[in-house]
Amino acid sequence: MLQVIWMALFVSSGLLPLESSVSLDPSSCAMTSNQSNALGFGATQLLDAPASFSRIRSAKSEAALSSDEYRNQQQYATRSVLTASDHEAYKIAVAAAYRQVFGNVQPMESERQLSAESQLQNGDITVREFVRRLALSDFYRARFFDAVSPHRAVELNFKHLLGRPPQNQAEVSSHVEIIATRGFQGEINSYLDSDEYFQLFGDDVVPYPTSWSSPAGQPQAAFNRMAALEQNFAGSDTAIGSKSQLLTNLVKGYSLSIKIPSQVYRSVTQPRGSAGQSIVGTARNMFDPVIRSTADGGDSAPMRGDLYVGFGLGQREQEVFERCQGDSAAQIAALVRAVYRQVLGNAHVMESERNLKAESQFAEGRSSLREFIRAIALSPDYRRRFFENNAPYRFVELNFKHLLGRSPVSQAEVSHHIQLLANEGYEAEINSYIDCDEYQNSFGDNTVPYNRINTEVGRSQVAFNRNLSLAAGYAASDTVQSASSLVMSVATNTAPRSWSSTTLRVNRRASNAGTTEPTGKRYRIVVQGQPAGGRQRSPNASYLVSGKDMTSQLSYVHRRGGRIVSITEVV
Repeated sequence: MLQVIWMALFVSSGLLPLESSVSLDPSSCAMTSNQSNALGFGATQLLDAPASFSRIRSAKSEAALSSDEYRNQQQYATRSVLTASDHEAYKIAVAAAYRQVFGNVQPMESERQLSAESQLQNGDITVREFVRRLALSDFYRARFFDAVSPHRAVELNFKHLLGRPPQNQAEVSSHVEIIATRGFQGEINSYLDSDEYFQLFGDDVVPYPTSWSSPAGQPQAAFNRMAALEQNFAGSDTAIGSKSQLLTNLVKGYSLSIKIPSQVYRSVTQPRGSAGQSIVGTARNMFDPVIRSTADGGDSAPMRGDLYVGFGLGQREQEVFERCQGDSAAQIAALVRAVYRQVLGNAHVMESERNLKAESQFAEGRSSLREFIRAIALSPDYRRRFFENNAPYRFVELNFKHLLGRSPVSQAEVSHHIQLLANEGYEAEINSYIDCDEYQNSFGDNTVPYNRINTEVGRSQVAFNRNLSLAAGYAASDTVQSASSLVMSVATNTAPRSWSSTTLRVNRRASNAGTTEPTGKRYRIVVQGQPAGGRQRSPNASYLVSGKDMTSQLSYVHRRGGRIVSITEVV
């Protein structure tokens, strides 16, 4: 009887479609199988109809003759009084927007866009503008742009904002070009301001997956591609990975088969007996938990969503050190350490190698931070480490990394600095970086240069790969290599071959780089797992995560049967 009640609840909530048939044995009331394979690969929707919300009750009387005129008419509409039914529709629309745009990743309370929610409820913005705020948020950018490959970012944007997968490689390439030329904001706006978005969703409807119903104009392959992007009903887009799921399919054109993940409600399996033997031919209850040999996560690495740790950069958002009025002695000391770490390429500096005169002038305020950086870059120590013992190409690319926080853009840029070094000498080469407009616009007089790894307007996508190639590792030093890392990449205008061959490194933040924001802090989660049939109760796993990844990491642990022992902040 209890299972019948559970089935009624799932049908009424939309988690199980009405057309799904589940046979029940009246004698034992044992549920045998779930006949809805759609639930396995995510084709079952939580809501029966698209969610929509609007405070607008009247519009301009005459018909619009163009798309632009239709959009402009919205300013003539008036807001109505918020009724009880409107409030319910508002809550459903907000929940659906977060679920759709954030790829089923549940944000923490501090990560919600509360200002945009309030404006939507007041009628100041439409659902389309609310979706735009979510897609342009730091939460979305950190998970679906900064932490994934460009092709993966594009296919997720199609899924989240247009409710469908890309149709061909040309469509993906055009959006990759938009990212390179117009940046992240231009890429997001290209979906929300498109005619396709207006025709499908307008201003008041939350985007939803359209490929499940195979609408007119979409090829049949869109259904399979959407299944490859969705994969399961309860999973999130951050758990699938950073690589494109459709790149090979779009390039080569082969058909995609729908795969039902083994960890999601398997209908018929081979459960194990008390001694561990497989019981062949027996059905398994669809609501029974998936049994794993261990309960500490089940995978070789925890779900982090922070791929820059593996790239050797330590963290997604690079720390920015800036000299401010009234800095304490400890803060000035932290700035000095940050300068040595950046300019000297994370090399260990002995006491006798420090430039104490430049440090003293900086600490007393007699020289700016930029002049202190110039003094370190012109010091005999920097010259010995990176000029006398390295090839000229290596010296130039390290100057770009240490002083401008990026890699060289082209062969012409490298050749210009090689000629400058040969004709005017070492000091002129160093000053050419610190005195240039790019340095002033990026760092000014009071900011320590940092790795500018995020995609910027005007910079090609290959620059991201070259930056990773120069990042030898979060704990490594630039003095361990004397040959150029980018000479072939820059000369042939291609991505460097070895940029992805880094190992996973745990991020450690300096004690003076703390933050008061909960999402910017780091936490260690200790998890207790118990093997099936065993009695082990000692902690056997610990994860180091950021505050913004806390929710997804806890979900990851609980789904695999782990029990949280402790959560402590790492400073």
